[in-house]
Amino acid sequence: MRLVGSLRDTWSGCCQAWGMRHLFLDFFGTLVNYADSRAGQGYADTHASMQAMGARGTEQETASAWLDAFHRLNTESDVDHREFTMEELSRRAIVQLLGREPDTAEIADGAESNMADWERGVVLIPGMAETLKELGQTFTLTIVSNTHSASVVPRQLAAMGATDHIAHIVTSLEVGYRKPHTAIYQAALDRAEADPARVIFVGDTWDADFDGPRAHGMEAVLVASAPRDGVPETRRVASVLDLPDLLSFRYPSTRPVSTRGVA
Repeated sequence: MRLVGSLRDTWSGCCQAWGMRHLFLDFFGTLVNYADSRAGQGYADTHASMQAMGARGTEQETASAWLDAFHRLNTESDVDHREFTMEELSRRAIVQLLGREPDTAEIADGAESNMADWERGVVLIPGMAETLKELGQTFTLTIVSNTHSASVVPRQLAAMGATDHIAHIVTSLEVGYRKPHTAIYQAALDRAEADPARVIFVGDTWDADFDGPRAHGMEAVLVASAPRDGVPETRRVASVLDLPDLLSFRYPSTRPVSTRGVA
């Protein structure tokens, strides 16, 4: 999907005339697919790490301890939206498995191995890099993502081949609060030097990516495979791959849909 010459210029100019200059994009579930269960991808690396520290149980027992630690931390975060780190998760899981406090190196090794396991559940979406490149010719693209690791979003962007299309990355880990807390939206607006009235937020989670951004003065588009109550069809896409068409519909004259595929 590419635009050329005056057609691309027309799309860009019209979007700017309508006042929209920025796209804030969720990452997991929006730009990549992933296993939300944290279980389907297995715990082979984590289990090997735990065995090296002295654990004697099965991989299933390792998985159960890590999942329990994750859900406990997640429940705590639901109260005030404070984000927790992979290191916090690692420490809790190791204490539960080994019955002792781990040292700094053990915590780091556990965090790294568990993230390696989790990332095996991340699936790149064909055509996403090309779509981001196209959108980036009109908008400044900023990723605003909840995550427990500082390296995972840049690493997956590189694997996608989309690093150069993204102007800014703002994560819950660096801000200290996850969406839908006010702090992460404000951090993204500050980083992009953006007026919220000129931002369209795109993501797959109602409170974090749709309701939250709108409460902070931004437009929002929900990524959802089927219609959802409370979300007009002009504010929903099944995939970010469909976003250029939706924007051309919502902002008339931005780009003729028939230009898709023009070389």
